[in-house]
Amino acid sequence: MADVPDRLAAALADRYRLERELGAGGMATVYLAHDLKHDRDVALKVLRPELAEALGAERFLREIRITANLQHPRILPLLDSGQAGGPSGLTADGGRLTAEFLYYVMPYVEGASLRERLRQGGPLPPSEVVTLARQVASALGYAHEQGVIHRDIKPGNILLHRGEAVVADFGIARALASATPGEALTRTGVPLGTPGYMSPEQAAALRLDARSDVFSLGCVVYEMLVGATPEVWPTDEAGRLGRFVDASAAHRERLDRLPGRLEQALVRALVVRPEDRFPSAAAFADALEAAAEPAAVLPEAEVRRVLSRAAELQLEQPTGSGELTLGQVEQIAAEVGIPPEHVRAALQEREAASRAVPVVRGPADVVRTGRAPAVAATPGIEFAEKRARVVRVVPREVTSAELESLVAEIQATLGLVGHTSIVGRSLTWSPAAQGAGGRQLVVTVSNGGGRTEIRVEERIALTGELFLAPPVGAMFGAFAGLGIGTALGSVLGEPGVAIVLCGLLCGIGGGTGTAATVLANLRKKREPQLVALADRLAVLLERGTPSP
Repeated sequence: MADVPDRLAAALADRYRLERELGAGGMATVYLAHDLKHDRDVALKVLRPELAEALGAERFLREIRITANLQHPRILPLLDSGQAGGPSGLTADGGRLTAEFLYYVMPYVEGASLRERLRQGGPLPPSEVVTLARQVASALGYAHEQGVIHRDIKPGNILLHRGEAVVADFGIARALASATPGEALTRTGVPLGTPGYMSPEQAAALRLDARSDVFSLGCVVYEMLVGATPEVWPTDEAGRLGRFVDASAAHRERLDRLPGRLEQALVRALVVRPEDRFPSAAAFADALEAAAEPAAVLPEAEVRRVLSRAAELQLEQPTGSGELTLGQVEQIAAEVGIPPEHVRAALQEREAASRAVPVVRGPADVVRTGRAPAVAATPGIEFAEKRARVVRVVPREVTSAELESLVAEIQATLGLVGHTSIVGRSLTWSPAAQGAGGRQLVVTVSNGGGRTEIRVEERIALTGELFLAPPVGAMFGAFAGLGIGTALGSVLGEPGVAIVLCGLLCGIGGGTGTAATVLANLRKKREPQLVALADRLAVLLERGTPSP
C-alpha cells in the first residue's frame, strides 16, 4: 500500500528516521534508517503484513532475539527488534486499520551483496569463490555449534563488506521456522526458504540439521562458479563419478574449466541424501580448498601410467573405497588436456578386455520395458544396508506438468499422503509420517541428458509395532533356553550355570532370529509395491499421458 512508508515512519519516529527504501523481497522490505539514539545509519527490515500476522508478534520477537547471542565477525548482528503501530482509526469504508509492524534492525553495510556482485560480474574466479565459501562456512559452523540453522543461505543474504563475506538474516530464518501451525505460513505464499537453494529435505518439510545449510552453500558455490544454480540434483551415479552427469552443455562447458577436483566437491555437497553430504560447512570448505590447489603437470608417459593404474583400480573397486574414482581419473586427465570422453572410452576398452562385459542395452530397450539399462547392476530390486532401491529410466525428458501429475499416482499406489517438492526439473516425494511411526521412503523423478530417471528408495527398518517382535522372540527363546538349561544342568551337575547360559544364548538367538525374519518378510512385502510403483510411473511417462 502506498501509505505504508508514511505510517511506518510515524510509528517509529521516536527511535528511527526512515531515509529511503533499499529493497524488497518475498518476506520483508528493507529501509535505510537513522538510529536517533545512537546517531548511526542502520538497515531496518519490516515483515510483510500477512507474514507478520501469521507469525504473531510474541513468537517472532522471542525467536529472533535468540539470534542476538550470535557473536561472530562473519554474522551480521541483530541490533534491535520490535513491533510498532496498532489500531489507528478507520478506513474510508469504515473498516479499522491494523497498522502493526514487526521489524528488526541490523548494521547498514556499505557494499553490494553477493547477488549484486554476480549480476555485475557473472561467474567468479575459483580462488575468490573458495575464499568466500570459507568465510560463509566459518559463520555457519559457529551458528551450527549454537544450535541455529540458517535455512535461507543464498547470494542475497551474503553481504560483501570490503570484499569480505558477512551472512545476514539468521533471525528471520529461525523465526519463520518456528511458526506453528505450518499451514499459517503456507497460506501467505511465503516459502520457508528460497527455491533453487533449498535442500531436498527442507523442500519436503523434513527435520533439518547443519547439512541442509551445506546443501544451500553448495548451490551458492555452484552459482559463483557456473553463473547459475544447479539444474538438477545429482543422482547416485553422479555421486559415484564425482561429476554432474546430467548437466546441460552450457553448464558442462564451465564445469570442465574448473581446476582440480572442485566439481567432485560440489557433487558431494549437493547429493540428495544428507548422510552422503559433507557433515559440516567447514568440511565442505576444506574440500574446496584442497580441490582448488593447482595440480602438477605430468609428462605424457607418466599420465598414461597414472590412467592405466587408475583404470585398474576402477575395475577392482568400482565404488572407490578410498581409491580413485572415474571422476577423479577424468580430473587428472583434464589437467593435461585429455578430454573426459577419451578417459571413459579407454576405461570401456579395459573393461571389455578384462571382463568381456557385453554391450549395455541402449534407450530402445528402455522404451519397451520402462526398466533401467543393464548398467544399473540388478534387473529387479536392490537391497543394501537394509535399503531397498528401484531405478527405472525413460529415454526422454518430461515437462513440469507431467511431474506434477505423478503425485496422485504415487499416493494412490502406496496408499500414503506425503510431501511433494518440484524444484527445476526434479520431483521429490516422501510420506507425511516418517521415522518410528511411518515408512522411511523417498521417490525422486529427475530430468537431464535427454532422459528421465525414476528412483524409489526405502530404508527397511523395524518401526511402530514391529519393534515388539525382537523382544517377544527373545522372551520365547529365553523360556526355551530355561528348559534346555534345566535338562542339561541335571546331566552336568551345574544346573544354575547351565540355566543361565542356555537362557541367555537362546534369548539372544530368539531375538536376533525374529528380527531377521520380520525384516525378511517386510522386504518381501514391500518389494512388489516399490517395483510396481516404479514400473507404473515409467509406463505413464513413456506414453506421455500421465494420469491426472
